[in-house]
Amino acid sequence: MNKRLVGWSIPLVFLGVLFFWPLVNILNRGFEGDWAVHLVDARDWQITWFTVWQALVSTAITIALAVPGAYILYRKNFVGQRFIRSLITIPFMLPTIVVATGFTIFRDAANLWTDPIVWIIAAHVFLNYALAVRTIGSYWMSLDLQTEEAAAMAGAGRLRTVFSISMPQLKPAIISATASTFLYCTASYGVILVLGGGQIQSLETEIASAANTLLDLPKASALALIQTLLSVVAFGISQTGGRANIGIELGDHDGQVKRVDRRDWLAIGITLPVVAFLIATPMIQIVWKAFTEGSGFVQNFVNLTSLGTRNVLNISVLDAALNSFRNMLISASIALLVGVTVSYLLALPTKKRSTVLINRVLDVMFLLPLGISTVVLGFGYLVTFGGYPLPLRETWLVVPLIQSVMAVPLVVRLIYPALVALDRNHIEAAATAGANRWQSFLLIELPMVRFSLYTAAAFAALVSLGEFGAASLLAYGDQATLPTVLYSLISKPGGDNYGMAMAASTLIIVLTFAVVFVISRENRPEPKPKRNGFA
Repeated sequence: MNKRLVGWSIPLVFLGVLFFWPLVNILNRGFEGDWAVHLVDARDWQITWFTVWQALVSTAITIALAVPGAYILYRKNFVGQRFIRSLITIPFMLPTIVVATGFTIFRDAANLWTDPIVWIIAAHVFLNYALAVRTIGSYWMSLDLQTEEAAAMAGAGRLRTVFSISMPQLKPAIISATASTFLYCTASYGVILVLGGGQIQSLETEIASAANTLLDLPKASALALIQTLLSVVAFGISQTGGRANIGIELGDHDGQVKRVDRRDWLAIGITLPVVAFLIATPMIQIVWKAFTEGSGFVQNFVNLTSLGTRNVLNISVLDAALNSFRNMLISASIALLVGVTVSYLLALPTKKRSTVLINRVLDVMFLLPLGISTVVLGFGYLVTFGGYPLPLRETWLVVPLIQSVMAVPLVVRLIYPALVALDRNHIEAAATAGANRWQSFLLIELPMVRFSLYTAAAFAALVSLGEFGAASLLAYGDQATLPTVLYSLISKPGGDNYGMAMAASTLIIVLTFAVVFVISRENRPEPKPKRNGFA
């Protein structure tokens, strides 16, 4: 137990200093004022209700569409499957500013609905569809086929087999995907900011306004408390009804699944329009605008080295991209180091109930950044790290540090399930041969989960590249990042600005697709024991 505690010291110091300290500090400063009045303020509760309501609706639609998508993309086999998996993953990795811009174009082109709430929900489904599909699909892929085949031999149709056999087994994965999607929808900032057009406010945008514009810390703290409680409830439901070792994997099936056939018509009929219209169309329209807006395709990309029309930017888009790339490398490296260490410690076998309970608490602690406002945390950094003992606020390092905190939960959700699923025979054989626990981990376990490690690195890097909420507060002047300069270009259109934004967004989409597709091609099935969901 002592060695386990020593191993936990570095991750806990990391989380304590870079997450809990600024979070508690900013909340304490707000609670010194008259913050309680905001807990009963009618307008604040309307904003809270809208945040919860739109998140519930967005989550319900996402899960309803993700189940047939998971079935087709993970339980069946067809040509182009890996390409489609990569395609649907792009939205989850994109900066929310790019997503919101894509749906603004989509909305104007469709000219069907003008209510911003419809487009906010659509954008949230667009963003979280891949998360839900991969969470449910990777778990579905690991289930034993024999139960479903036995039901089919007994005369059960495809729908009856899915609802009677598959869905009860998928309950932990569905609950996990639901909780994660709900958290991302409640903490949405860029989507509400752009698509809401100032008419719609959520907890996230209201916190940003109260803390950054009005300097009303009591209000920001009260709303942050409400948002934190929502996160705790979502995590509690996830831990109670789901399982901690369910992750978001990019793994491939083991070749035992069958090809799609005519009985899969319903799942295909749901998934194909989602991929073609909801996922692909907004991105295609961004690429099209890069060709047609401003000075044209070639000149739009040439202009990325400029400051835009009327010098709207402090630095060029190219310089901001270099800043983002530097931050991405640092953030992803830190997130991998901390996330792999946490995953290893959580995966250590134990029979003590007290240790199991402690592991569950620690697991929730390291997932908590998923549900906390990046705007609140960013403001906490401004207040906490402005001087002694850690004067980080004036350095560019503050941005990759906060981005690494937000990326750690994704790394854990990718590495931890892969470690838990490993065949213990190899590890026991290494121990018999004299290898200690760390040698076994470095030489046996990590090579066996290397594809999950590659995937975690890609996810951490791309999420850091697209982070907007905290960067909008912490990245100033010549340290601006790609998402922040994109927002400046989009919010102040005119001349070549909009064409530059579309060109930069196109490059981000192409880069994201290339990274995800390469990772999926390199990925091969890792050791996964077949699970019976009723066990």
